[in-house]
Amino acid sequence: MLKFTKRCQVLALTASFRCKSRAFLFHINNKRCINLPSKTETIDKFDFTHFTHTVGSINSKYSEMIGHSVTLNGWIEGFPKKMSKKIIFATFRDFNGDFTQVITRSEDLSKVFRSLKPEDNLSITGKICLRKTGDGSQSWEIDVENFQILNRSSAVTPQLEKLKQETGQYPPEYRYLQLRTPYYQQSIKMRAQAARVARQVLDDKEFTEIETPLLFKSTPEGAKEFLVPTRKKGMFYALPQSPQQYKQMLMASGFKGYYQLAKCFRDEDLRADRQPEFTQIDMEMSFAKAQDVQNVVQDVVTQIWRKVRNLPLYKVNWETGQLVELKEGEEFPKLDYITALAKFGIDKPDLRSSLEFLNISDSFKSPKNDAFEVTEACVLKGALLDESGKKLKMNKKLADPKEYKSRRPYIFKIENEEHLNNWTSKLPLELQIDSSELNSKLSLEIGDIIAIGDRSKMSYENPTPLGRFRQLAIDIYPNKWKRHISNGSTDQKLDDIFVASWLVDFPLFSPIEKDAQDGYPIYDFNSFESTHHPFTMAQLEDYELLSSNPLNVKGDHYDLVINGTEVGGGSRRVHDAQLQAYIFSEILKISNYKELFGHLLHVLDNGCPPHAGLAIGFDRMCSMLLGSSNIRDVVAFPKNQAGSDPVVESPSEVPEKTLQLYGIKVT
Repeated sequence: MLKFTKRCQVLALTASFRCKSRAFLFHINNKRCINLPSKTETIDKFDFTHFTHTVGSINSKYSEMIGHSVTLNGWIEGFPKKMSKKIIFATFRDFNGDFTQVITRSEDLSKVFRSLKPEDNLSITGKICLRKTGDGSQSWEIDVENFQILNRSSAVTPQLEKLKQETGQYPPEYRYLQLRTPYYQQSIKMRAQAARVARQVLDDKEFTEIETPLLFKSTPEGAKEFLVPTRKKGMFYALPQSPQQYKQMLMASGFKGYYQLAKCFRDEDLRADRQPEFTQIDMEMSFAKAQDVQNVVQDVVTQIWRKVRNLPLYKVNWETGQLVELKEGEEFPKLDYITALAKFGIDKPDLRSSLEFLNISDSFKSPKNDAFEVTEACVLKGALLDESGKKLKMNKKLADPKEYKSRRPYIFKIENEEHLNNWTSKLPLELQIDSSELNSKLSLEIGDIIAIGDRSKMSYENPTPLGRFRQLAIDIYPNKWKRHISNGSTDQKLDDIFVASWLVDFPLFSPIEKDAQDGYPIYDFNSFESTHHPFTMAQLEDYELLSSNPLNVKGDHYDLVINGTEVGGGSRRVHDAQLQAYIFSEILKISNYKELFGHLLHVLDNGCPPHAGLAIGFDRMCSMLLGSSNIRDVVAFPKNQAGSDPVVESPSEVPEKTLQLYGIKVT
């Protein structure tokens, strides 16, 4: 309820600020002329005293600097506080987001100082003095000798300050004020540090950073594209969903290794971990196989984690179930697609949790749906009991149908002996063993929650209904069923534990889902789409199946998964033009493949070497490093859920005259 109230406050005040901003612009736009500002006041804003120190540089050695005169540049944080006619103090924030206290003891200075508002921009000169903090320890402050107002903040700033104090937020159109706060200063600088580390590792491995064009052509690669009209009627560019085809062309151009921090664009529904424009660390290697790429990526990711967060990565010891620290240079473990779906119901499992599924198909006479023949169980041990044994209620989110894409698993609370003995009678399945035998197989006890789900043996549902149940359970009970670290450490925060693995052996193709009935997807097993993208190579042992049974072909595709998030994905590419044309034409049934991909086929047909690559979702990885679930926290000017930028108010309407130049008519 409190969150909802705060959100209402933000929305109400945002509307108020927007009205005031528009009123100001209306006032400016309707003036016949704008007067030139006063020379004296304006010159002082530009001819200012440059900072000699930062708050951080003084913090580290202030005891040696008592009595020294310094200059700081930054902003007033909050309102100045009056202690007496002469004495006024305020909190000052420098451009690194660090704070100190400043104090004026001169009546002349105080007259002006007390008029300051939050976010007024200043250059302050004064002496460093000792001061006592509230807990009696020593700190320091600036005894102001002189200050310059470099720029005043607007009339709405006091209300903005009040909103920030109450909710911790600014309205989204004031993103530039939000970015001044320490949290966002840290997050954006951390992102820059991660980029520096990635570049350093790849430069040391003699990769070449190459920028590829942003004005590309429209090709079917999965998501919807952003189209860019030209003045040639009917002709459009498309912004790239990834530099995939260009980087393959670079491999054909003789480069051994390529990378860039690439801007990519996808016109799709937005959520907390998705933006219409995003950044990826894109890389490709010629004369390379999957393992070559994985070795490089492991080095990049390990170095980023160590240098940005000073944290190791972990792997699961499947014999003990514990987490073991990955040594520098050690390969990340691999988990195949079939096993991941069977144990965790998803191809990107959070392996910090020990929750696994048990296949109980042989406990029933027949499945509910013959096409979904695997019946499995997930037991949440002790979910209905706290540490002292006190009974707890089941979280409603677990059983909410809205949390599931299709059908929901059958979920039962085992709160007493009756529940334990009778839960199987509520299943639409006929047991062929005694219920007590099934309970024993599941180690089911009072205080547990059990969920029963079904899936096909080769599941194209991802996550499966039970996989989604596991995700919800981990989200609701983050510290239950948590794997222990093998060194015996128990005090490490869950957010500081990162478990890495490669997901491999994906199906190269998937059947197209054409409909659903009773929560079960109905597939057209004669129509295929690429599970990854159409340029992915088949695993060599499955090559002959391309002509006889494409759905049984495993792709040479690999995803890097950390804590249940797909951090990166890549594959070995098809570098044979005839094979690539066969996949386009005979398997994916792309009738106009020459028109769409003719350029790539020409490239492949001219001595293109074997190559493989991967792209790391940079925004997503940075939000993970920060410990945030929202990538907007690591993007300076993100789009909102509607795909708009509230700061500049984009997208915006374009004059009719301009549209005519591009042959566009809006209806």
